[in-house]
Amino acid sequence: MNPKVSIIILNYNTSRLTLNCINSIHKYLPNGTYEIIVVDNASQETDYQHLTENLSGQEITIIRNKINSGFGAGNMVGANIAQGKYLCFLNNDTELLEDCISPLCNYLKENPQTGCITPQQYNKHLKAVPSFNHPIGILYEILGNDIPERLCPARYPKRKKKVYQFPIHASWINGAFMMFPSEVFFKIKGFDTNIFLYYEEYDICTRLSYHNYQSTVLPTYRFLHLQGESTKVYALAYKERFISKLYVYKKHSNFLFYIIYKWIIIIKLCFHFRRWYILPTIILGKGLSQSMRHK
Repeated sequence: MNPKVSIIILNYNTSRLTLNCINSIHKYLPNGTYEIIVVDNASQETDYQHLTENLSGQEITIIRNKINSGFGAGNMVGANIAQGKYLCFLNNDTELLEDCISPLCNYLKENPQTGCITPQQYNKHLKAVPSFNHPIGILYEILGNDIPERLCPARYPKRKKKVYQFPIHASWINGAFMMFPSEVFFKIKGFDTNIFLYYEEYDICTRLSYHNYQSTVLPTYRFLHLQGESTKVYALAYKERFISKLYVYKKHSNFLFYIIYKWIIIIKLCFHFRRWYILPTIILGKGLSQSMRHK
């Protein structure tokens, strides 16, 4: 009998976090309802050994990539062997605080128009933090989130409000915990493997909308996200964020809007001299050729 849900977790030199994540899954989920697939994205040998030694004897599939293929491509490796009716992609710096996966599966079953779903995200202090986002683009770069939320709350619900008690349909949802019906995930071709890191969730949620699927937050269920523990912020990673951001915006907008958007970002960066190292990549339009994928 196939599992109800396949849980796919990426590991990259953070086996301690991966093990904590897996332990929380075993603690809260009913036996026999899930499978766990761990994809190691070319971690150092010591970290990979620590992972395999601690998972020895457990019915967990471990795949080791020979190169770090990035978030999307790494998750696609796991998705392509998954057997579940639903695919749940968990960052390894997340932990379950309850069985939030079974209710999400039930919601997807009862609401076939939902293509992707996540619970409410909580930080390490157990405080609720935003679990969804508004569209990126010219309006966002100029005004941010606060003004659109005040002027048009129906279209831009407040992200930092007290936790909602009803499902929220958003432009895109948190990438640390994303669940899809397997059939829908492969219908839209899964994650875009051109993206090495960041904005994969924006891209896939946008493509879901092209097929009239919703991206939903179910805020009455919770999970813990340590935020940034698995990806420390440093110069290359910060540069990667802009590379991915411009790539997805160019992919999902017309050329004129893309050029305007690009120059808004350039002007804003000019006022942050510590980030000037990003400017040549953006101005010259090298984009993916400067990605960490090639480092």
